[in-house]
Amino acid sequence: MIAHFKQKGFTLILLALILGLIGSATLFSNFQPRASQLKLNQAEKQLNLLLSAKNNLMIYTASIPEIYATDTNGVFFNSNRVPSPGYLPCPDTNQDGAMNTPCGQGAEIVYGWLPKGIATRHFRFNPSELEALHYVVDSRYVIQNADYNNPPTQRFAPLNPINPGEARIQVGNQTHIVAFIYLDTISPDQLLVAGSSVHFLRPERFIAITHQEWQNAISLSVKAQASKLCNLPEQQPHWFNRCNNFATPTGTTKECAAIYDGRPDNPVGANWRALLCQI
Repeated sequence: MIAHFKQKGFTLILLALILGLIGSATLFSNFQPRASQLKLNQAEKQLNLLLSAKNNLMIYTASIPEIYATDTNGVFFNSNRVPSPGYLPCPDTNQDGAMNTPCGQGAEIVYGWLPKGIATRHFRFNPSELEALHYVVDSRYVIQNADYNNPPTQRFAPLNPINPGEARIQVGNQTHIVAFIYLDTISPDQLLVAGSSVHFLRPERFIAITHQEWQNAISLSVKAQASKLCNLPEQQPHWFNRCNNFATPTGTTKECAAIYDGRPDNPVGANWRALLCQI
């Protein structure tokens, strides 16, 4: 009788062990897809964040004349102060959320973090309050660079599809990049290929603005207004017209060339007229 109870007890213990093993296997098999799914969901969220940030940058670069048509009090600038489309923000170099301007002086590229936005212009770049995005940009395309000292603009001019004509950043095997953003703990200087100041190793999660994308965005924006803009007086200081600047502060070739033909200064001129109007 005692032996029978011992055998029955052993059987129950064995059954419990088997059921436990089955339960553990089931739990493990259920957990694995969930872990993979969580990782996939996280990657998708990061990709969507990068896409949204890129979209904001593309809207900004195509809409600059409208964004900077007035000062922060809503007073309209004279047309010789309004920049052309095509520029991108300076990076945030101290992680306070704002652009640090001017930027890129003496360098082919400039990098830091993507600014949160421009509060005075009610414009946002980084859609996330939690994620910091690394940001690298060709220094000729930034909204303010003291190397290009066309008073009072401090930016590369003219800037249009043929000027400067290419973008010099390379990420992995992808070339002709105007700017790129990425999510990683590695800083841009750690990604630079040895011996290069413009060639970067490819981060795991990044998104780029190629010169072709940039050109398409600003061209579409300007072409939509071409019929009106081509009627502007050719000598009016305006970003659509030819660049000229009587004030020649440094004598370098980086600035807008001076044209002494009696026309008023136009340091913001991007010369879209030559591309879109039949002269």
